[in-house]
Amino acid sequence: MQQQYFHGIGKKYPYFEGWYLKHQNEGKTIAFIPAVHADQKGSWSASIQVVTDEGAWYFTYPIELCRINRRQFCVKIGENVFSEKGMKVQIESAEISVQGRIRYTKFHKIKGDIMGFFRWIPFLQCHHGIISMSHDLSGSLKVSGKNIREENINFTGGRGYIETDWGSSFPDTYIWSQCVFGIEEKNSIMVSAADVPVLGLHLPGCICAIHYKGREFRLGTYYGARIKEYGPGTVTITQGIMMVKVTRQSNHSFQLHAPQEGNMKRLIKESPACLVRYQFWMGRVNVFDVISDRGSYEEELGM
Repeated sequence: MQQQYFHGIGKKYPYFEGWYLKHQNEGKTIAFIPAVHADQKGSWSASIQVVTDEGAWYFTYPIELCRINRRQFCVKIGENVFSEKGMKVQIESAEISVQGRIRYTKFHKIKGDIMGFFRWIPFLQCHHGIISMSHDLSGSLKVSGKNIREENINFTGGRGYIETDWGSSFPDTYIWSQCVFGIEEKNSIMVSAADVPVLGLHLPGCICAIHYKGREFRLGTYYGARIKEYGPGTVTITQGIMMVKVTRQSNHSFQLHAPQEGNMKRLIKESPACLVRYQFWMGRVNVFDVISDRGSYEEELGM
């Protein structure tokens, strides 16, 4: 089955679809979140969020300036292009300026769909997809602005990650974390746990993908995974003999816009790069225990 990169055609309002593109190299992190959204009245708009180690910025665009390819990953919003080959940005405002190009090669994709058979359930509040667990970067970005030291950031030799979400709203409560670690081995992990509304019920759901030393490990509700621990700064998932634990050890978060009934007025907080511990066991064997200062972490627990 051919992968679909845009799911919004023929969807009922409200609706959103967004892509999260993360880039890291030599202690620097920058992520872009292009998105399209339609509110309950069917009014479409587009946006791009820029997230760095120093802050987050939100830009809106008329939907007429947006073009999305359904069969291959390519999103154009204004002068900005995000695709499987790379990204080109030209963002100017009084607060921040970001210009440049980064090329992508050697995508590490997951096997199948991260949602498992849940991808076929049309009424889920939010669907999730992984486009690349990690890939090589080359190129640079010039970043400057108000209270920002102007610099040319070289991403050549760095690593990237791309995921996507679509539906009507983000879950009310959830934890999400992602990290590329061991640059030479190109390891990567993504973990998410959420309260999922289904037919009037609220059920715990989780997904996890790990690429480690050339192997892929998958945990998910559809495989029988269970959330063992779920609270501020930590989540633990078990499935058979496998157990994954994520523990945030520092917090460096910024305010982002998130979809709520297709409207981007909900405000959440994300740490694009903070200290996070990732532990993975197979039975009694500790496969890895990594503490990275490049871990991304997002948490909305309603507490």
